[in-house]
Amino acid sequence: MINKISTILNSNSKFFELIRFVIVGSLATLVDLSVSSLLFFLFKLNPNVITTSAFIVAFCVSFLGHKNFTFKKSGSIIRFFSLALAMLLLRNVIVYFLVMYMHALVAIILAMVIVTFITFFVSKFFIFVKS
Repeated sequence: MINKISTILNSNSKFFELIRFVIVGSLATLVDLSVSSLLFFLFKLNPNVITTSAFIVAFCVSFLGHKNFTFKKSGSIIRFFSLALAMLLLRNVIVYFLVMYMHALVAIILAMVIVTFITFFVSKFFIFVKS
């Protein structure tokens, strides 16, 4: 069963590439939350220090995961970092405008979905392009 799942996930299919992207993104999100919680509860650091530290660790997990698992191609860490910052800004702009028309949580989730798809396509076609 495990071998079959591994074979499917390692397929070159575009659909499974998207699935791998979501898996890596979910793992990076879990790392972000874990690092944030650890720093908050164990060290009682400033929230901005916690957020920045967790972002950096999660960013590394995301970049390495997409490089080695999702796209299996080398990519520019500078471009990927620029994309991450741009998507953070875009996500906040989307939420800022959507909360005028819908519940805040719905706006956040919708922004997350939009930014995830943009990040996937930009990563695939502009960042992880070298083999």
